[in-house]
Amino acid sequence: MPLFYYEAIDSRGLTKQGTHEAELLKDVEQWLTSQHLTPVTVGVAGQGRNGAAHKVRAKGVTFLDRWLGIRLEDHILFCRQCATLLTAGVDMLRTLTILGKQLSNPVLRQVVMEIRSAIEQGESLSDAFAEHPKVFSVLYRNIVKVGEESGNLDSSFSYMADLLENEKEIRERIKAATRYPKIVIGALLAAVFFLMSYVVPKFVALFSMAKVELPFATRLLIGMSNFFASYNILIIALVVGLVLLYRMGLQYRQVVHLRDTILIRLPVFGPLHVKIYMARFSRVFAVLTRSGVDIIKTLTLSSAALENLILRDQLAAISAEVADGVALDEAMSHQPLFPDMVTQMVSVGVESGRTDEMMEKVADYYDTETDYTIKNLATLIEPLLLLFMGIMVGFIALAIFTPMWSMMEVMRGG
Repeated sequence: MPLFYYEAIDSRGLTKQGTHEAELLKDVEQWLTSQHLTPVTVGVAGQGRNGAAHKVRAKGVTFLDRWLGIRLEDHILFCRQCATLLTAGVDMLRTLTILGKQLSNPVLRQVVMEIRSAIEQGESLSDAFAEHPKVFSVLYRNIVKVGEESGNLDSSFSYMADLLENEKEIRERIKAATRYPKIVIGALLAAVFFLMSYVVPKFVALFSMAKVELPFATRLLIGMSNFFASYNILIIALVVGLVLLYRMGLQYRQVVHLRDTILIRLPVFGPLHVKIYMARFSRVFAVLTRSGVDIIKTLTLSSAALENLILRDQLAAISAEVADGVALDEAMSHQPLFPDMVTQMVSVGVESGRTDEMMEKVADYYDTETDYTIKNLATLIEPLLLLFMGIMVGFIALAIFTPMWSMMEVMRGG
């Protein structure tokens, strides 16, 4: 029977380590739960000379680790484990020590140990998090800061895990809905590239020998084929250059503003992004309000949940109006991208003194709307995709077969 090592927390917040024989890892977890212990680390034990369990030493951070970075799943696991340990009564420093040993992602593990060292040197948790802006987003850091100030760090980490899990689910649903269109478009582009590079040139030679008059569609296809054959390296370099130029341009506000404006105005995808951001904004707003954060600071911190610059600018305008004494619902009504439903629910919440509850309902509503839109995304895309494929296939067929028919007519006449 396999031997497993474990590290767990008891009801007093003390760490317990040991080994246990079981068939499966989940059996060990069930056994720990029956012993009133909270599992932190469970794994297959190695065998030393005396048969005792030992852990494999953690590897250092390699170039590949840094290139792969920290996945969303790693952040979710980190937040969940922080919440679990803090709820069990473990202090923050001990929590970071435990996670620094058992996190699977080496980059995040190193960051956690650096945060632990900063706290030992007297820094606050939020300041230690702020030293790693590329790892922890503005929203992430602010949620931690609110939890630190209110004394509810466990709730803050639990909420952050919920928020990240929601984001992960939305990403996965969008990927699933667009997977088929991506495969079809990729296959179509590969087929067009193959035709342009290898098939069409052979027909060009055939048409040249036949000396038939070529229709416009055929001449256009031949021109495109010659362009692909002559400048394929230039085309690839141009595409790579445009991608790099776009990434460099994201450092400038004007470029980001233009990108986000186009994104908001896109059919189907524009309204979908607005729904996602409204759900995220409303949920963050509800949590901060419930935590006792004042309205101006809540609006400022909530803007971190909006990745779109247009929406952030409108939220900043709302915050400025509220600071000048305008009612929150009235200030929201002045901004075109904030729907009437949000404004009306905020108005009801302000009047009843239950703004947090109303914003939670708004978030639930937009989560439902987002799910519905994503489920229908493939249905909306497929007709456009079929139309595009039909036009491409029809154009290529017309360009190739029309001169062939002319050649057959010439041969019959001859």
